[in-house]
Amino acid sequence: MRRALLLFLLCSCGPGEPLTFEIKLDALNVEEIQISIVKNGRGLDCIAVQKTCLVDQILNDRFVRVQASNGTEAPAIRFPVTAKDVTINGIPVGKDYALVIEALTNDKPPKLAGSSCDYLAEIGPGVNPRKLAIPIKALAVAVACDPRVEKN
Repeated sequence: MRRALLLFLLCSCGPGEPLTFEIKLDALNVEEIQISIVKNGRGLDCIAVQKTCLVDQILNDRFVRVQASNGTEAPAIRFPVTAKDVTINGIPVGKDYALVIEALTNDKPPKLAGSSCDYLAEIGPGVNPRKLAIPIKALAVAVACDPRVEKN
């Protein structure tokens, strides 16, 4: 049975304008969602990204440090699937980013249940392109890699 995973991006982004997500998931065994913004987005193979953990595919210096709505700063923001609205702040103005969203299982350590990868050509001042929904490609079987960028 195929599980549907979908995350809605509700607003545009840019300096002073956060990325805000509304979570809508229909999947078993998913405990957390992890969101990463990656430099050199066009150099990222999004097809490969959706097959295994991003953290195992790129060097740590490609992650853009962002800020969660609670003020926590990290190279990737994780939040429980029970969260209704999630905001990411502090995305610097720039070009050639990728937005990667990963669904983490409730296993210890977590496994990758599915992911999404999308290119962001530019984050600039003012209004940026709006994305309405970002589908997360659910994997038939969770991949036995630990997707967490920061293990805690």
